[in-house]
Amino acid sequence: MKRADAVSGVLLAAIGIYAALKAHTFGLGVLSQPGAGFFPFWSAVLIVACSGWVVVNALARRPGGALADEAVRLPAAGWAKILLCVAALLLYPTALPWIGFAASTFLLMLVLSRFDSSTTWRGSLAISTLGALTFWLLFVRILGVQFPPSALGL
Repeated sequence: MKRADAVSGVLLAAIGIYAALKAHTFGLGVLSQPGAGFFPFWSAVLIVACSGWVVVNALARRPGGALADEAVRLPAAGWAKILLCVAALLLYPTALPWIGFAASTFLLMLVLSRFDSSTTWRGSLAISTLGALTFWLLFVRILGVQFPPSALGL
């Protein structure tokens, strides 16, 4: 368990660093006038900090501790879902400048909701539509975050 926690923490930190770098390119602005990358950047910083904590705790555990005897064994399908989830999260900031905030968020939520085998297509479409609409209303309308225009005009 110790090794798996350390590895997952490092991978999550790498994803957080990548997300922070991508968000920084959108412009951070200042606290009184946040830019498009302000919230994603600080969210990514929190992810890196939390994953660093996971790594430190994993490496600080003593051998023979309560969790040392547990083995982490995921079936191949479990690893495939994890890798697809990571790929979707990495593609999200890349898709933002191409298809825009609302469409990127909708597609990300659609893909992620399909990983839950108990969610129907109708449910996934509802989750994605309501989620993208809610995030758009929150960030664009209420907070006034200016996202860069998409290359496709969406």
